[in-house]
Amino acid sequence: MMKFIFTKEKVWLEKWDNFVCNNPKGSHLIHSDWLKSYKSYGFDFEIGLVLVDDQIVGGYGVVIPKFLLFKFYIIPHGPIYDDSHHFVLENHISQIKLRAKFVRACYLQLSMPISSNEKVAKYVYQEEVINCLIKILEPGKQFPYVYSSYGINYVDFKGYENAELFLEKLTPKVRRNIRIPYNKKVQVSFATDIDTIAKGYNVIIENAKQGHYGVRAFSEFKSTILDLIAKKHAYFIICEVAGEIKAAGFFVLNSGYITNITGGVLREKPDIKLGYMLQWEMIKTSFELGLEGYNISMGGSSGVQDFKTKFGAETIYFEDSHYHLILKPLQYKMFKIFNRYFKPYKAQISRLFARFK
Repeated sequence: MMKFIFTKEKVWLEKWDNFVCNNPKGSHLIHSDWLKSYKSYGFDFEIGLVLVDDQIVGGYGVVIPKFLLFKFYIIPHGPIYDDSHHFVLENHISQIKLRAKFVRACYLQLSMPISSNEKVAKYVYQEEVINCLIKILEPGKQFPYVYSSYGINYVDFKGYENAELFLEKLTPKVRRNIRIPYNKKVQVSFATDIDTIAKGYNVIIENAKQGHYGVRAFSEFKSTILDLIAKKHAYFIICEVAGEIKAAGFFVLNSGYITNITGGVLREKPDIKLGYMLQWEMIKTSFELGLEGYNISMGGSSGVQDFKTKFGAETIYFEDSHYHLILKPLQYKMFKIFNRYFKPYKAQISRLFARFK
């Protein structure tokens, strides 16, 4: 007997996280610890599950931003299902629409991982799911304040039995840059305690300031980092030079690959290539875990994107993946007016949401 439930109960969150972490189409974006991180902005969350005989066969994680009159129902990735229940998608979308209306959201949005690229076939849906989506939803994404899936920057390990064989396929310059910090006796470690992680995260913040981009404050993100690490779903790496942390990175484990979430390097003179060390440690870890690839992450400046390609990364954008539905046209029109004037202040608005929770 199939049923749909919507919940934040701890027992179901734990079962959901296990389902996500063992589903190739899962993502850290719908892990309960990640969803909870939005509470620092005043956002709510829940999970919507598809059950058969009280076993999870599908579901989604949703972020529910709230601000004054406005409430939104944003699914950053998915919904996802096990291999035997993809057929429930159309019925499930109808249930999601009803749920969004029930919580009084003015707008519903979801982002399905859809791609025809064979390299990531097991992690995505094929284009035929679009037919189910467009029966109920409209194409496109209009809400910018919750990060949603739009692709994978994939490093494919197919054809390589171990990290050393993979290393040999990289260019001589990249191999040399990877080896430099190890030859310089840089100390690399996987941090698990809050004090070390806090110091490492300060490096990430400082790097963001120098690069003129934003990252979450540690106070807003620390519980997510610590909880994911405690559950062995994430890694926080630090690189120390003469006892001082000079580089740090945070990475999350999915079913088939590790995702590079954020990182930072305090530049040394001469440059000892600590950025290469961070990425190489994750590639080695991926091979040790028997993973098929590595998601070095989307986005970044042109220089950052060029750096990622040095590891053989291929940027694979999802195809027609974003869908939405306006549930309360008048309220949504008011939001669009608000958003038009304040869109340049996206980070500040996210914090404004927290004031009105």
